[in-house]
Amino acid sequence: MRQKMVVLACFSVAALLAIAFTVSAQTPSSSAAPPAQGTAKAADLSGDWDAGAGASWNPKDRGGKILEDGTPYQPWALAKLKSERPGFGVNATFENTTDPNINYCDPFGLPRIYFNPSKFRFVQTPNVVYIIFEYGPTWIPVWMNRKHSDDPDPTWYGESIGWYENGDTLVVDSIGFNDKTWLDMVGRPHTEQLHLIQRYKRVDKDHLEYDVTFDDPGAYTKTWTGQKIFNASKTEFGRYMWVCTVSANKQFDDAVSKKTVTPSTPAK
Repeated sequence: MRQKMVVLACFSVAALLAIAFTVSAQTPSSSAAPPAQGTAKAADLSGDWDAGAGASWNPKDRGGKILEDGTPYQPWALAKLKSERPGFGVNATFENTTDPNINYCDPFGLPRIYFNPSKFRFVQTPNVVYIIFEYGPTWIPVWMNRKHSDDPDPTWYGESIGWYENGDTLVVDSIGFNDKTWLDMVGRPHTEQLHLIQRYKRVDKDHLEYDVTFDDPGAYTKTWTGQKIFNASKTEFGRYMWVCTVSANKQFDDAVSKKTVTPSTPAK
């Protein structure tokens, strides 16, 4: 219940957040081989980071009010998007929603989890970088300086390998996703062909830049990108551990959502 209350509250102030996004077509950078193990200086990603809020990767439409916004959809993917009833965007509703996270507490997946207004941190070791989230709680291992498995089993958060660039950037290459998650809060779909290249770069003490390239020929006609700036958290990591349950979501719907979205009957 608390999860949905916080998401609703944070969405209302999303327009005030200093978040910059970029959506454009470009060639994915995954073709670059990772450096030999131990040759690149590790980036400083220490501290706790606020994922912030938001609904759409489109920088000109933060609330997801325009469905045909230039994102290079395959026809079926656009039709799928239009059929969804998300909690945010032009078709927003919390009643009879099709959001798998709201209905079933399915994991957000990557990179949608970065629209959930909770904190995350990096635990950096020589062989693995762990990204751990208050929401879930969830953790993602990034295996450093090694190749992907030949045929990874599809999972909620995929298989991630990584390496450092320029002493200030962690590059994360992710494949092996199932097709059950959305890419953002408005319901952008993807297939099991989804391939993400994510770059985490510390801009200064209080800001972390996140760049992501989406490459999914099953759902999109070309690659496209997004960018978000995470702010250093002012509160303790782990203070609020968010656990999603179907029963809590139903309780919230009955107590809050239905009363909000259903017009009251005028008194006679």
